[in-house]
Amino acid sequence: MVNEDTLKKKRGRPKCFDEQQVLEKAMLLFWEHGYEATSISDLTQALEITAPSLYSTFGDKAGLFYKSIDYYLAHEACPIETIFLEAKTAKIAFELYLYDNVKRLVQPNKPAGCMLVVAAMNCSDATQEVQQNLLDKRIKTKEKLLKRLEQGVEQGDLSANAPLQEMTDFYATVIQGLTIQARDGATTEQLHKVVEHAMKAWTLF
Repeated sequence: MVNEDTLKKKRGRPKCFDEQQVLEKAMLLFWEHGYEATSISDLTQALEITAPSLYSTFGDKAGLFYKSIDYYLAHEACPIETIFLEAKTAKIAFELYLYDNVKRLVQPNKPAGCMLVVAAMNCSDATQEVQQNLLDKRIKTKEKLLKRLEQGVEQGDLSANAPLQEMTDFYATVIQGLTIQARDGATTEQLHKVVEHAMKAWTLF
């Protein structure tokens, strides 16, 4: 049986595939099955490339995964910066962000849920580096939530006494909860109701 290290050492033929198409296919595979459950064999079969070509182009499975995540963030993830920049108030920003997330969590012909969450589910200690990479990205998203709330205070549409960290934690939890519910088969209408009630909670802080 040929192991991963042996395959890495082999030089593949010159690249004869569209890297963007390969990344999209890899993204969908990792998104659907998660990082650890997706094997090199699964990847080479779905991407229609050889293992040596995969390693010569992306380094290893983790390297392909990281590039797939970058592709996901560029093409599938909610454009949080744009939404937060264009929204007139923090509340509107969060409401638009939540509804946009729902639209992306439940799409025809796409895996349900957020890849940054579901791709790390059911991973063992052997993939701690990959899990940490995804955790770092989720933390960055929370930091953007907090920053937009701080902007709301500065602009006067949010009370200076508002518990910003608690609000950040709450809405980050709602977002991750939407992902799990979408993964479990919740409909767009059901998720919209969750967002509706989550925004009613705004006045409780």
